[in-house]
Amino acid sequence: MHRINHFTLGVRVANFSGIALPFDHLLEFDTADTASIIKKIRKYADLPYVFVVSNEKAAQIPDVLSALEAIRSPCLPYALFAVGDVDLRDAAGDLEVVRIDKPDAVAIRNRIDEYAAARLHFNEGRLRVESTGSLPETVDVVIVGGGIIGLYAANRLKQSGISFCVVEKNAKVGGIWSNFANATSRVNSSECAYRLLDTKTRSNRDHSATREILEDIAVLADRVADHLYLQTEVERIEKKETRYHVQYRRNERTSAVQSKGVILAINDRVGAPRKTTWANQEAFQGDIVAGIADQAAGIEWRNKKVVVVGMGAFAVENVRTALEGGARHVTVLCRRHGTVCPKIIDYLNFVTPYDEAFKHDKKSNFRNMMYWKKTYEMSGATEPECWMGKVKHDGHTISVSDLWFVGHYLKKIETITGQVSGLFEHGVIVDGRRRIDADIVANCIGFERNASVAKALCGYADMYNNNYVDKDFMYLADAHIDDDAFNSFFGSSVLEMAKFYMEVYIRHFDSPRFSEMLATEGIEKIPIADRKWSHYIAGATALIRNHPEIRAIALKQVAQRTSNFLEKHDIETYIEENKREWMDMHALLAGQPVKEEYCLPYVFEKLLPKRGQRS
Repeated sequence: MHRINHFTLGVRVANFSGIALPFDHLLEFDTADTASIIKKIRKYADLPYVFVVSNEKAAQIPDVLSALEAIRSPCLPYALFAVGDVDLRDAAGDLEVVRIDKPDAVAIRNRIDEYAAARLHFNEGRLRVESTGSLPETVDVVIVGGGIIGLYAANRLKQSGISFCVVEKNAKVGGIWSNFANATSRVNSSECAYRLLDTKTRSNRDHSATREILEDIAVLADRVADHLYLQTEVERIEKKETRYHVQYRRNERTSAVQSKGVILAINDRVGAPRKTTWANQEAFQGDIVAGIADQAAGIEWRNKKVVVVGMGAFAVENVRTALEGGARHVTVLCRRHGTVCPKIIDYLNFVTPYDEAFKHDKKSNFRNMMYWKKTYEMSGATEPECWMGKVKHDGHTISVSDLWFVGHYLKKIETITGQVSGLFEHGVIVDGRRRIDADIVANCIGFERNASVAKALCGYADMYNNNYVDKDFMYLADAHIDDDAFNSFFGSSVLEMAKFYMEVYIRHFDSPRFSEMLATEGIEKIPIADRKWSHYIAGATALIRNHPEIRAIALKQVAQRTSNFLEKHDIETYIEENKREWMDMHALLAGQPVKEEYCLPYVFEKLLPKRGQRS
């Protein structure tokens, strides 16, 4: 059997030309039926698409593109490569058309390579847009922080006719995504639960890639650029009578803006990266890399033994990056086993219907949990120590990764608990006694909390569990992920939380009913320096239970999100695509094709409803 090439082009080519093309990721069609073509295309939604089209099959293209646009499919191509004299101008719409004069397979391949290298590379300059003027002296709302939540909030205020400005201390917007994400990072939540833009004809891929998120962030920033001020650091927020006095430093000068409201959109959970050095580190003859901010870019993983220290989201991501890069083996060294879930479990958490209290029925939760547990058992991956009493450890997120289970099954991953005592020439010493050989050590020990910043800025010791600090002053940011996190209609997505609370904020902005809202049963004071997911989940629950207009907001949000999920993938289509990726992953990690009977069993087909129950 031939070896699998770990290097991939980075795009998937749908061939409507009749020309034999030399691509690894190539789809060809033996039918003119649009429905059959769409079904096959949607089964391969893991890479960006381009279509190669000649006169022979050009007549199929308008219907195929219309069908993909109708469901905002991530398979809608980025470009149409027109071979010969084929005319695609009417069919293309807003899509780019790249002309190729001759039907030469090598020339087509080279042109697509060039296109992919240019188009699928994000220009960071797009994150540096800002106003050319000075900050206003007065404004309705000051948004502190230009990450995804700050920019989302700014766009919603603009749509609602509420004046605002966004101040960001760094030289670019994007927060965690622009400062710490790797080019290989993926969103931990399913795409429809982390959708920044709702208006495009092409949605991002499931568990969207860094480039896709940064492109969306750039669009949001561009829409509010006239109200955006970079390298502007807020020093103090004080309430003076009915207005807020926001003191900031910009261009080495201190000034202030007065506002009716403030949205504090600075991340509570993720602050500065933790720093560490290990005993005898200088003796290690391999590479020591940090697993964030592309600091491992350029590392040659092929055939290397890798030790990843940590087991948060970045650690699990670096395991994937190493193995996709051809690493021989990865050992994960952690204090405790974090929780990793298959992609299908995260998907089901969002598409399973909610009851009147916005909870899933216990039968569905139990069923999904049993298949999740079965996957742990069959793969050989170690369950979290807190199972089955709790789904995750306090402070841990849940990482989403199918590769985690396939990699364990193929003996490509081993997870052990312990601490690094030091390094030796060829690896890592664990707990003073065990030696693990390594060519590369990836440091993924996480971040310091940023929890003290809010109190230092505004002087408030307490806030409310509905994210309000005071009237029209909301602390809208990620928080400590405690035991009961994700047990709400927000699921695993901080963006879904922000979307809900922004609607609450807009509805109650400058309203005399604010005190009435704070008096709601279940709204309680909490320490501002110790915010937790369970706090703002409880706050949302109280608002939904006691205020019909807020309940309507939640119902609308869930209905739209569920519609987006099922528009993109109904359960049957999702499972079909997910199984295909699951099987392909074995070939990628093994370096050669693997027959299905030798693969980790894909048990999730049993989650499909029976034929009579399917819509």
